[in-house]
Amino acid sequence: MDKHFLHTLKARAIQLGKKGWDYLRSQPPLKLLFLGVALPLLLLTLYFTFLFVRTMSGAYGHLPEKAELALVENAEASSVISEDGQLIGKYFRENRISVPLEEISPYVTEALIATEDSRFFEHQGIDLRALLRVAVKTKLLGDTKSGGGSTISQQLAKQLYPRVSGQDMLKTKFREMIIASRLEEVYNKQELLALYLNTVPFGELAFGIEVASNRFFSKSASELRAEEAAVLVGLLKSTRNYNPRNHPEASTGRRNVVLDQMVKNGVMSQEKVDSLSALPLEIKYRRENNKVGSAAHFRRMLRKEVEHALAGKTHPDRRPYDIDRDGLRIHVSINSVLQRLAEEAVLETMPNIQAALARDWSGGRKAPWEAAFLKTVEKSPRYQAYADAGKSREQIMELMKQPRQMTIYDWKTAGPVDTLMRPIDSLRHYFTLLNAGLLATDPRNGTVRAWVGGVDYRFVQYDHVTARRQVGSTIKPVIYATALQEGMRPCEYTPAQQFTIEDFKDYNPRNPNGDYEGAYSMRGGLAKSINTVAVNLAVRSGLQRVVNEIHEMGITGKVEAIPSVALGTVEATLPEMNLVYSGFANRGRRPLGIHFLDKIETADGELIVSFARPKETKTVMSDTTAAIATYLMSGVVNSGTGARLRSTYGISGPLAGKTGTTQDQSDGWFVGYTPKLVVSTWVGAEYPAVHFRTLSRGSATKTALPVWGTFLRKVQRTRGISYYKGGGFPPLDEMTTALLECPDYLDELPIYRDPEEFMPVDDIATRLQRFPAQDIEQMMARKRRRHNESPAQYAERIARQLEREARKDERREERKAFWAKTLFGKKDGGE
Repeated sequence: MDKHFLHTLKARAIQLGKKGWDYLRSQPPLKLLFLGVALPLLLLTLYFTFLFVRTMSGAYGHLPEKAELALVENAEASSVISEDGQLIGKYFRENRISVPLEEISPYVTEALIATEDSRFFEHQGIDLRALLRVAVKTKLLGDTKSGGGSTISQQLAKQLYPRVSGQDMLKTKFREMIIASRLEEVYNKQELLALYLNTVPFGELAFGIEVASNRFFSKSASELRAEEAAVLVGLLKSTRNYNPRNHPEASTGRRNVVLDQMVKNGVMSQEKVDSLSALPLEIKYRRENNKVGSAAHFRRMLRKEVEHALAGKTHPDRRPYDIDRDGLRIHVSINSVLQRLAEEAVLETMPNIQAALARDWSGGRKAPWEAAFLKTVEKSPRYQAYADAGKSREQIMELMKQPRQMTIYDWKTAGPVDTLMRPIDSLRHYFTLLNAGLLATDPRNGTVRAWVGGVDYRFVQYDHVTARRQVGSTIKPVIYATALQEGMRPCEYTPAQQFTIEDFKDYNPRNPNGDYEGAYSMRGGLAKSINTVAVNLAVRSGLQRVVNEIHEMGITGKVEAIPSVALGTVEATLPEMNLVYSGFANRGRRPLGIHFLDKIETADGELIVSFARPKETKTVMSDTTAAIATYLMSGVVNSGTGARLRSTYGISGPLAGKTGTTQDQSDGWFVGYTPKLVVSTWVGAEYPAVHFRTLSRGSATKTALPVWGTFLRKVQRTRGISYYKGGGFPPLDEMTTALLECPDYLDELPIYRDPEEFMPVDDIATRLQRFPAQDIEQMMARKRRRHNESPAQYAERIARQLEREARKDERREERKAFWAKTLFGKKDGGE
């Protein structure tokens, strides 16, 4: 703009100003008073009247009526509550849990009123004195620290009905004052305090005093001390600048200001405030969101079940339930202590297992999964985005090798790590990252007690509890149970020698240790997990019979009737394996499925839907067969592949289970049970192509068993969960005990009376093998055990009596055949 023009404009303004002042000086006092005071007041009144009319018309944003304000409802997080009454997670869009005022520490309300609105109980939503103070100090004196003059009711109005973007501040304040005055008419002061404290944000997406209290102090709002309440109230001035985690010094200073205000307001003595102000800032930070917290993988699966359960059910106002905003109380069968111990077990053991995988392929050895890895790279979102942008494969791979800042999950720290890394190396990191799954259930009814789906949910959302993987030797107890049901005896020895099955393309089972010497009883064969013995039993039992039993016991996927089924080529999930082993643990009766959702209530505790814990079971074997199978699997723990549970982890009491390692050590399993819990653990990479090189590092005894052992050791050493400890397996009857009294291993296969029979001559079990179980039971009913007779002596007496009666029957048949031939010329009494 031209300087001469500006100079002329300035001179003209000064000239007009002088003329105006001369005019006012020439007027009489009364007219001067009107022009200087009354006219401005009139204009101001007209302006505020205009603002009021425009605000009431909704020109500056929605203006709620009293009826609408009476129905104000905050979006509230739904809570997942464990069987022992603990909060284990939430579903929300805004992380908020509302609590009544009586469940909020009085220090909070005292600090709030003293700091934000000292005349809260005196005004009706608008504090004119505060407004006048702000107008004088801010507008006239330029004091920007005089405060905003907004009452608690006005601040509540701002939270419930946010300001319109770009709106003039005066118009916004006018609207908030009208809403505040209406709130005061609808609610009493106590209700307004509760509504305010359950509404305001405390930073980090934490809404309401209850969530903030749990976030920064790991306690409920009712337990807050005065200095802690002051920290949280101090956050209301600036949730960013006074965050106690990020800015502890500023937060401490603001806390002390709030405490001083409590002195000025007469709710606390100066002496007490001085002592509290001298205290260091102490927080116990615990962040919760949909991706962290307890049982995150379980909660993802649970959400689908809850939404399905709520389908078709509505609020009294006929709107459907919203799991993210209706504050539902979802009760589940998870035990919070067992869940915590399970998660700790995974976090404690997996770093060593991951390190073992790295050592197994160290020394310049080339891992065999490079081709599989490159396929996953091409399927990654980053690669696909570059491809969609028209870049060639060579260009994409070059871009993937450019380092950039990122956060990854690392087992070494059991948490996130900020690092500079190439995207392709990040993908390789997760490709070779080992995961774990752990599921603990009640063998009686399948109720879930603990569910760990993998590593940190923020980084790996795939739930390995529900993943279907090959189960390895954990299927062998089913093979042995089938053999028992087909009439084979526990002390029937099976050679470990290698053999070929011509009907199945010359299938030739092998033992991992290359040992094919000697013969094993069922207990010995299962304890040492001898492959050739398991396949031998499966073929003799009938492969289709084995397949039928696998399905009966709870595995629903496709199972082929081939010899390798005995070695675990079956695929199953952890819940399915828990059902299988529940059949053993629960005396031959397995649950029909797993159970985890007990009931859903409204935020007020009104029942919406409930699910009774199942009582119905399915009989899959006799209780005797189940008891023998448990005895066989106790051999695995006491002297077999699971012996480290006793020696290394010090687990005592009744225990049974089985390890399982799949081909190339891709999957490690241990499934076992106590009288009160069935627990399955799995360890492996997300892609089976990633596996250990050696059995010494990659067998289930070095992967899945440590997770299982660490968990059970914690259970036995933790107080407050006595129900899950102790108890005993059903005792074996005397005859069964006698049938099990044989060595696990013999250097040579015993001599057999009949080449078709695998029965040692001098063993009691061999002699009883000839007779149906029904005949044995009838003889036992007729001839009870004598008080001075051992189980073996009793079995010997039963065997002798059965043999005598069998000889009588044989002689009777011989006489019948003789007379039939002599008198009638017939053979064997036939036609």
